[in-house]
Amino acid sequence: MQRHLFMTVFTASLGIIPMAHAENRIDTQRFDAPELAAYGDHAVGVRQIKLKNPGQVDILKIDPAAPKPDVLPTYDRPLTVEVWYPAAQGASGDTALKVYLRDGKTEVDIIGKAMRDAQPDSGKAYPLVIISHGYPGNRFLLSHLAENIASKGYVMASIGHTDSTYRDKAAFGSTLVNRSLDQIFVLRVRTH
Repeated sequence: MQRHLFMTVFTASLGIIPMAHAENRIDTQRFDAPELAAYGDHAVGVRQIKLKNPGQVDILKIDPAAPKPDVLPTYDRPLTVEVWYPAAQGASGDTALKVYLRDGKTEVDIIGKAMRDAQPDSGKAYPLVIISHGYPGNRFLLSHLAENIASKGYVMASIGHTDSTYRDKAAFGSTLVNRSLDQIFVLRVRTH
């Protein structure tokens, strides 16, 4: 019995026994965080918006070894944007976000303060900030920052750049051509 207990404790200390599932919290702060790192006074909502940027050059359909085509191929470029915003006081909603890890296959929940599809705060305009992830990445990489800044009275629009995410990574040329065009397009679209 003592040997069995010893082996259980020993293997647990090595991390061989799976630990209880921990929440992936994005709204915690260290005890020594600077004063301005604290959340603001606004409740926070988050919602997903699907957009199409019409008539964009489809760089992935151009063969770099072939002569330049007379007419460049185009398509309506799909974009998914996650928007964090000041929510109405008393708003409610689920605070879990479904996120894919770097392998593009494993989905996990991250938990914060932002409530999915919460009623926006009405009657006031808020400044817009664009978040643009790296290559590859996803629109959730700065979720912790987006919800924190939204709690201070900003609308945060995080673009999921097509062809540049963990799930749909394509040739880097698409990122080079499209990233700034995606940003300009989202700036021109009303996102809340």
